[in-house]
Amino acid sequence: MKQRAIIKLFIDRNNRKSRTKAFKIAVSQPGVESAAIKEGEDFELEVVGDIDAVDLTNCLRKKLGHAQLLSVGPVVVVADSDNENDNVGGGTGFDANPQPHSYPYFGVPQYQVYEVSDPNPECCSIM
Repeated sequence: MKQRAIIKLFIDRNNRKSRTKAFKIAVSQPGVESAAIKEGEDFELEVVGDIDAVDLTNCLRKKLGHAQLLSVGPVVVVADSDNENDNVGGGTGFDANPQPHSYPYFGVPQYQVYEVSDPNPECCSIM
């Protein structure tokens, strides 16, 4: 059963490494379909999918320190009949198969060679 779990994380606001670590732990769990970190007064990790919320919370506690399971509930799907016909084609305007980007080849620069002759060839080269 798909469910939505919200977990409160007690991590430093300026520590990007802890946020990244929490996100990696969440998405590595089996059954996770989506995960998001909401930044507000506190950091809240919202995870959607067929997951074990208690197991995820315990894993976060083990790796990060303190985490608190706030709520677990079913996923609510909002169906608007008016908006179904607006997005005909199902696209967002982006190409599903983007073309690979290739960088232009710039060859090795070729230098021109000039022969320079001494105007006084009879001079002693030691002096």
